[in-house]
Amino acid sequence: MTGGSRNRFAEKPRLLVLTSTFPRWAGDREPRFVYDLSRHLTESFEVHVVAPHAPGAERWERMDGMTVHRFRYFPGRLECLAYEGGILEKIKRRPWVLLQVPFFLAAQVLLIRRLTKEASFHAVHAHWIIPQGLCAVLAQVGRRPKVPILCTSHGGDLFGLGGHLFDTLRRWVLGRSAAVTVVSRAMAEKVRATGTRTPCHVIPMGTDLTGLFTPDPQAPRRRATLLFVGRLVEKKGVRYLIEAFGHIRRRIPHAELWIVGSGPEEPLLKRLAASVAPVHSHGSTPETVAPSDLPARPGTITFFGPVAHGDLPHFYRAASVTVVPSVVARSGDQEGLGLVIVEAMGCGCPVIASDLPGIRDVIRHGKTGLLTAPEQSTLLADAICKALTDPGLLKNLSDRGREWARRHFDWNEIGEKYKRLLNRLAGPA
Repeated sequence: MTGGSRNRFAEKPRLLVLTSTFPRWAGDREPRFVYDLSRHLTESFEVHVVAPHAPGAERWERMDGMTVHRFRYFPGRLECLAYEGGILEKIKRRPWVLLQVPFFLAAQVLLIRRLTKEASFHAVHAHWIIPQGLCAVLAQVGRRPKVPILCTSHGGDLFGLGGHLFDTLRRWVLGRSAAVTVVSRAMAEKVRATGTRTPCHVIPMGTDLTGLFTPDPQAPRRRATLLFVGRLVEKKGVRYLIEAFGHIRRRIPHAELWIVGSGPEEPLLKRLAASVAPVHSHGSTPETVAPSDLPARPGTITFFGPVAHGDLPHFYRAASVTVVPSVVARSGDQEGLGLVIVEAMGCGCPVIASDLPGIRDVIRHGKTGLLTAPEQSTLLADAICKALTDPGLLKNLSDRGREWARRHFDWNEIGEKYKRLLNRLAGPA
């Protein structure tokens, strides 16, 4: 970092954001919640982002007012620990990538140490307690003064990493952090159960509910189209939705199911889908995604693959119901909140979801959405059929869900909460 860049941003405190989920390039279909929050924080901070490198990505670049630094941790195209499904899923599916973890941690720590040596940062925002929070603490060993650390947990680092070792690491990291935020009340209980005295705040991830995820009265909503959006991994519970659709299509023959997303379970899910209904695959480039132009395919399941973030509202506006059939994975991992629910609500699409602790912060059963027991395909089918055959219920869920989401999860509200907290931690610029 040059002296000129220091002077150019001197009027704002510097914030160092650490994450393993971040767009690798313009138009990337990786989850954007860290990117969107960090972009909102540029109004108050000079934001620098540390993220893993990936084949095809730049080592350093400016993105929407943020400076992005990507660390190399393995040779060439072998860098595959992050992105496209998440670190835990990568290790579970391909155990050999566990060998990359020490290099991943070491490379991140070294980059953090270099950046904090070259410039004075006022706060560090580490997304996920492990590994980013751990790396933030390790990078400051032996340093004086220490930069205050805010750790934000999104769920997997609390629910999916069990055992004495990870419990000890979490306590150690949290004990050296200035504050921790979690995205749901259920996660706050989990953090407090660690025994930490670090202040814990419940601040969900938000989304754009004023410009992007909004209703469109001109967009026709389909009669019986079910929509799933998300990564195709175990905790998303897509297999139970596919099984439920086998029951639904016998009761509502014109129903169809759209599955948007990709992930390691995609081949398995496509085989399961083929056993219950005709299956279609649809190309998903930004130029071809136009749900309103797609012909109705009664009784079928269509896999769209990953869809650009800006195209998702077209799906939410066209679908009759968005279904979030999440489960507790065998590792213990589960939804921290369920941002897809908020996006769907913002577009006026009614939501039916699994009754899990994190999801209850978003859905009030019978008011802002419907909740069903996880892993119960028959009960899920019953709830979906009930909604599809009751236009009054769908209208109420749509109206109340939209208003609830707009009041509690819009970036204008969430961004301000994070700004206030980080400004308190950073102190005078």
